[in-house]
Amino acid sequence: MVGSTWSAVEESETVVREKKKAPEGPPLNVKVTAESSSSLSVTWEPPEKDKKNEQTAKEKMLVIASLNASTKYYVRVLASTKVGPGPYSESKGKFTNGKQPQVSTNETEYTLTFPLQIPSRNFTHFYVVALKLKDGQKVQSPASYENNELVTYAETEKSSDPKPYIAAVLTSKDENMFTLGDGRNTSNPTSRRRRSTSSGYYNGPLEPGTSYSIFQRIFINDKSEYYSTDWSPASKTVGDVLVPGGPRVLTNMSSGETKAKESDLVNLLCSAQGELPITFTWEKDQKSLESFMETEKPHRSSLLAVTVKDQTSFGKYISHIQDQFQSTIHTISIQKDTGEKYLAGIIVLAILLVISFVIIAYFIYQNRRLKSLKASPENKSKDRNNSEEIDKNPDNDDANYEDMENEESTYTALKKPGPGEEENDSHLYAHLHEVHTDTDYVNQKQTGF
Repeated sequence: MVGSTWSAVEESETVVREKKKAPEGPPLNVKVTAESSSSLSVTWEPPEKDKKNEQTAKEKMLVIASLNASTKYYVRVLASTKVGPGPYSESKGKFTNGKQPQVSTNETEYTLTFPLQIPSRNFTHFYVVALKLKDGQKVQSPASYENNELVTYAETEKSSDPKPYIAAVLTSKDENMFTLGDGRNTSNPTSRRRRSTSSGYYNGPLEPGTSYSIFQRIFINDKSEYYSTDWSPASKTVGDVLVPGGPRVLTNMSSGETKAKESDLVNLLCSAQGELPITFTWEKDQKSLESFMETEKPHRSSLLAVTVKDQTSFGKYISHIQDQFQSTIHTISIQKDTGEKYLAGIIVLAILLVISFVIIAYFIYQNRRLKSLKASPENKSKDRNNSEEIDKNPDNDDANYEDMENEESTYTALKKPGPGEEENDSHLYAHLHEVHTDTDYVNQKQTGF
């Protein structure tokens, strides 16, 4: 065991009969089983030579009690005589069971809701295993069931002898409440990694007025190391109650409004309970439709497979339910998928367009700002002064020239004729201020200016 060494020395008279010498080998076929959250049972067979001499008893068993819940203990066994002990068997490790899930807190005709025991240690996933109980049935310890002995809901429904079945596989620590019989499907995460062809585990509806118990099998790591809790106290579903006035549609299991696109295959399910026999007929636009009937469950269900061919496939589908005395209807609507999934893409595109406009406006603003900065305030001041001087002294040629210090790209200075060159007015350039004479003006009354 963890933290100490336990042996069967004090039980030597029950292990090996008294001999003249110590046993030469260890006990054989040592098996450790979790009996409960506080006890382990150990079984073994005598050493090989003792079996041949037929001087020992048959397989022995010992129960180790007062242990901690969900704790792993290591056990080894030795045979002993008055002469001395023999060698130990190989050490066997085993978890005690975890504490049991509590009794159901909510019952309906087809479901039971159990509070779960969420492990404090890390785990990869856990099974919720359920068993339909018979009156006076004694159940085995959960730890005595190997994984391959746990069946599915469909398998236990076909069996005349109820077997423990895996109702669900859970992976979250937040799921502390579990509804047995809610009709959901789950799958084993380990099976997916191994590309298992299993379709998962169906948490099928329970039978009215029937007792059930559950336990959890917690897997600690990917090496398939696990332990189980104790069985929960037995919990019973509500008895079979018939609603006055006709069959009752099980809305929690039947289809409601659904959306589809053309060429989609849509399965419409209608489940009902009433006085047997119960029959279903389907129609759309006053036309009869063929469906499939399920009769092996405590309730009755009808499945209608619809292939959405064109616009006429959308609309209301009516299921007529008839029991022994009265009838009722259940309406299911198939609506056209309007492509709401593209709304997010349109919103993103609009946001990108707005951002693009903002960026373009920013660049335009920066471009204009740079152009305005290129015009030097000093040059603007000089131009303004020159203009004023020309206005004051129109006959002063000096005032008609700008300062052209090394700015040949902007202005051309007056060019004097060189030696041997004739003075040509066409080679002389200057900025002249035009002065109008009286003859330059026209009659404003005639021109309007």
